[in-house]
Amino acid sequence: MSSIGRVPLLTAAEEIELAHHVQDMKQLKELPQEELTSRQKHKIRMGKRARDRMMAANLRLVVSVAKKYQNQGLELLDLVQEGAIGLERAVDKFDPAMGYKFSTYAYWWIRQGMTRAIDNSARTIRLPIHISEKLSKMRRISRELSHRFGRQPNRLELASAMGIEPRELEDLITQSAPCASLDAHARGEEDRSTLGELIPDPNGEEPMEGMDRSIQKEHLGGWLSQLNEREQKILRLRFGLGGEEPLTLAEIGRQINVSRERVRQLEAKAILKLRTMTNHQQAA
Repeated sequence: MSSIGRVPLLTAAEEIELAHHVQDMKQLKELPQEELTSRQKHKIRMGKRARDRMMAANLRLVVSVAKKYQNQGLELLDLVQEGAIGLERAVDKFDPAMGYKFSTYAYWWIRQGMTRAIDNSARTIRLPIHISEKLSKMRRISRELSHRFGRQPNRLELASAMGIEPRELEDLITQSAPCASLDAHARGEEDRSTLGELIPDPNGEEPMEGMDRSIQKEHLGGWLSQLNEREQKILRLRFGLGGEEPLTLAEIGRQINVSRERVRQLEAKAILKLRTMTNHQQAA
């Protein structure tokens, strides 16, 4: 990493010249390779060298940004690697006609690469790059539609603007939900139970304990009957109460024709009702 600082910075004129070479290369690479002339192939080679030079001259910017995001879940070298990917995208997309310095433009791409990597590391499970790109596109289009409509777009509007099916959008939204640590407190600091403790053992005798340890299995049928039909259905599907495999929030949402978030709200409301019933039972 020490060698990065020895690469000379580019002047504004050099940035513009190199960026033009990169743009020429990008256009030529879209043509059938067998139809390229010797001159065009030479321009492609010049474009590659120009891109490499822009990358090398701006890696110190990557390191500078990476230092600001240290101690947030990723090592410095990992941040630099992610920032370099963002820098490469900036080099490919930079248009000198935009009228501002390359470093100003590149900073946004570098920072985006690092923050996305930090976000992914917080999930515990890292999303594939194509999923991360779709999520970024979803958020960007959602912001654009919000500005245009003066309100949040609904799922159909967002799916249409993205050119995907509503079901694919639901799956994306599901994957964008952060993972929770199994060591996290399930019901706040006053209750020391962890999420890991509430997950049922597939080989255990009491899988219903995964929903709530305070809910006694022998009373569950009677308590469920006091919920409305939709709440009963959600809990039966969510926790496999009928002997079937438990379903995800998104899968349940598709069955009852509501959003994943709405299913989550209804599930929480139903469990709160059951917990209230257990409290009354214990107090009696």
